[in-house]
Amino acid sequence: MLFSKVFHQFNQNAVKVSSNTVILSLREGYIALIPFFIVASVITLLNQWFNLADKGGEHEYLNDFNQLIWALLPLITLISFSYYLSKNLRLHTIAAPVLVLTCFSVSTGYITAQMENVLVNNRSGVLYSILMPILCCYLLKYFSSFSALKIVGISTISLFLRKHLNLIFPYLLVSIITLMLIPFITNLGEFFVAYLINLDQSPSILDKLSLQMISANLLWFVGIHGDNAYHILTPVTYTDYDVFNGLSSYNFFSTFVLLGGTGCLWGLIVACFMIKNAEHERSIARISMPLAVFNISEVMIYALPIVFNPFFLVPFLLTPILNGVISYSLIDSGLLILNTNEHIPWFTPVILSGWMVTHSWTGVALQLGLILINAIVYYPFVLANKRHNITGKALDMLVKRYSAGESIEGQSEQSFARSHSLNQLEQYSLKSVTDALNSGALSLYYQPKIDPKTQDIVGFEALLRLIQADGVVVGPWFLETLEQHNLMYIIDDFVIDQLEVDLSNFAAQGFKPNISFNISPQNLLAGGYKRVVNAFARYPNQVEVEILESSYIEDFEATVKLVNFLNKHHIKCAMDDFGTGYSCLSVLSRLNVNTIKLDRSLLPEGDNKKSVVLYQHLAKICEELGFNVVAEGVESQMHEEVVKKAQIHSAQGFLYNKALPFNVAMALLNPKN
Repeated sequence: MLFSKVFHQFNQNAVKVSSNTVILSLREGYIALIPFFIVASVITLLNQWFNLADKGGEHEYLNDFNQLIWALLPLITLISFSYYLSKNLRLHTIAAPVLVLTCFSVSTGYITAQMENVLVNNRSGVLYSILMPILCCYLLKYFSSFSALKIVGISTISLFLRKHLNLIFPYLLVSIITLMLIPFITNLGEFFVAYLINLDQSPSILDKLSLQMISANLLWFVGIHGDNAYHILTPVTYTDYDVFNGLSSYNFFSTFVLLGGTGCLWGLIVACFMIKNAEHERSIARISMPLAVFNISEVMIYALPIVFNPFFLVPFLLTPILNGVISYSLIDSGLLILNTNEHIPWFTPVILSGWMVTHSWTGVALQLGLILINAIVYYPFVLANKRHNITGKALDMLVKRYSAGESIEGQSEQSFARSHSLNQLEQYSLKSVTDALNSGALSLYYQPKIDPKTQDIVGFEALLRLIQADGVVVGPWFLETLEQHNLMYIIDDFVIDQLEVDLSNFAAQGFKPNISFNISPQNLLAGGYKRVVNAFARYPNQVEVEILESSYIEDFEATVKLVNFLNKHHIKCAMDDFGTGYSCLSVLSRLNVNTIKLDRSLLPEGDNKKSVVLYQHLAKICEELGFNVVAEGVESQMHEEVVKKAQIHSAQGFLYNKALPFNVAMALLNPKN
């Protein structure tokens, strides 16, 4: 019981860590760098295989390729992390990274000037590639919130220009603070590293192995290229030594410790395939396998992700330690005989490297045994990650739900240029929308659809909500303004992506609820239907797109074709708010939707017998024409009685439930609750 409580608390804390803005930004930044990591590793591998540089001629520059590329790694990491952190903090994604890059270049010693030459010292920059973006971006966000530091208020100039002019004073303050603070941080760090090294002037081989295994993997875990960083930060006596006579530390790690790359990833890959229904984990494992053959681990580390993922901290540190201790003990006891002094490149595949070091199947058997042990160690943690962590597209949506305002601001300069002649009121309106979205978070809430007779839940409608900075949840009051500025596609993209994630989460718990949702008719007809099909075709007959009657009126033939296309891919369609505007009974005979949603305005108010008769006959007509009928706006017992008499089997409204957060809607489906 105690273990269960502790593990539950760990899961809650782990999810909070995984969804932290800094962690999300690091994840995005490193995923963006995966092509760089892979291409750089492959070019290094090919160069060593075919000795291209040693052949001279045009390819002689490849002698320095590895050193130059990894010397640039701190700078590349800094730029990528700065971009995504500034995006997620709703800072400008060019202005903020430029500030970070400037402070990093002039204050850390990474770039220095000597006479007419500019030199790069990656030893000085490796840790600041993570620290500097955090320091500068958060300071910039803090100072940008002060009205006193703004040069320009709301005026006739564009939002884009105004936003950048108002960055001048915050920019200046961040630069001054950073330039004053970094030398003290540098001195403190150097003192700490020197102190650790001086603790033991004559470390044993096991001390060196343990320090390297733990330190390098910890650096990887926090998003820093651990192997390179460790070699940069520590003296050569801790990185280049013989573990046994004829077995260098390089060969020991490449052959017996890092099987498949950092973190012993062959064991992790095997563990991913051992777990049923682990779609995300298995897909990443499949992508990683060809690269793991050559001990390239970046895809698994950054895409699963392992970086800053609390579920993987223990096995990520434990597996290399186990491999090192077991291998060291077997060699030291004489049970494993070494038969080579040759250099074994880090990219040599497992099994082949085991044979090359021992010239015996015992080396191969040891590697396979270690992989099995690693898989057993990883298995419960991969299972916990699958059950409790937020990965894949769910993590992307954590970012997107906060970034709608920034996306709209990114288009606002074009909007301003197109609509400069619009009156001042409209400019204020768009500014109020972007301010509200930047300070809050978009979310999908779910209003249950109830069978009035049985009171069973027969489905949900997904409704957009804005969670304000003070925690108050409000409806999407901003849609009309966005429609005026042709920016509704940003909201539609969010709704589709978030609903796709939520459907996956419903399915993971064994539920397949029918869910309807709204999308802008213009975007749907202009190509949004393709996104709908791509997102929901794998949930056949479970998703229903609500279409306004005005869509048929504006372009009947196009709407009919659209509905047929969606039905062909097992996505249902409903006519929303029937009974308002230009509703006409004659149009019912030509509709090809699956469902008619009767607007709340059709329900009688007070003792209006004519309204009751009209409602009942309208429902009867729709049913006989083959439509499913949903009653909207059921808010009283009287409304429910009318709906029951109309033989309607699906109703929604405040009488049953308001729109609910996802976890509450999920709980309603659980018979235990």
